[in-house]
Amino acid sequence: MSAVISASLCTGCGLCAKVCPSRAVTLQKTAAVNAERCLSCGHCGAVCPAGAVSSAGEKEFSVFDPEGSAVEQLLQGKRSVREFKEDSVSREILSDLVRYAEMAPSSRNTRGRKYFIITGNRVSELEGAVIDNLNAIAAPAGIFLPLLRIFNRKRAASLSSLKNLFSAMKKSYDAGGHPVLCGAPAVICIASPKSNMQGKDDCVCAEQYLMLYAESIGLASCINGYTQIAHKAAETFCSVPENYRIEAAVMLGYPRYAYRRYVRYTEDISWIE
Repeated sequence: MSAVISASLCTGCGLCAKVCPSRAVTLQKTAAVNAERCLSCGHCGAVCPAGAVSSAGEKEFSVFDPEGSAVEQLLQGKRSVREFKEDSVSREILSDLVRYAEMAPSSRNTRGRKYFIITGNRVSELEGAVIDNLNAIAAPAGIFLPLLRIFNRKRAASLSSLKNLFSAMKKSYDAGGHPVLCGAPAVICIASPKSNMQGKDDCVCAEQYLMLYAESIGLASCINGYTQIAHKAAETFCSVPENYRIEAAVMLGYPRYAYRRYVRYTEDISWIE
């Protein structure tokens, strides 16, 4: 599965390359997609002003102009944005995001969630802590990889790839880059009591409410899985109570680029009647 860019329609503006999370798009006179790297996420189709993007393969998508009710257009337009403006997000707006997030349902209506809002230079500090923790998690893999390659080459290749990825993140961060939190001006982490068996569900539900409200007021967002993997480092950084665990993390900011179109994917549905 891969996005396809029409050379005859492409204007060479390069927006598709700027928003591609897997860096699968290259730009010469016109843009082209590396099918092996393409995630078929549809970002290029949503941002392209010329309508030059289509898709091919098993998981196809179609590109349309926004249509329907205000709620439908809100859902159509929501993207996982990783390119932000440098503009800060006010404390008032961030507080509003949490207010709407806490309107999300929770298990047994316990409302046990806690929110940790990181802004300014503290975002970069959190990123450094997360990257260090990811590398610490991956470090033991180097010891077992030679043996693992004998018994499970596929698993060994996957662990080796992750180890190399985390190492590359560290180099990028040390050089002034932001490979994990993408230069977002704000990050919100949501924690739940460790004793709550449905704590993950509670936090993710609140996360979705938060992101949809953010979209409605012109803010972009993206779930950050790396912070969830390195949750212990994030919990230490945020001084999260010992009986709580971070189950969700969201990057927030004003989008650097406008996503003009709606991307619809082929649904995989089984009817049981």
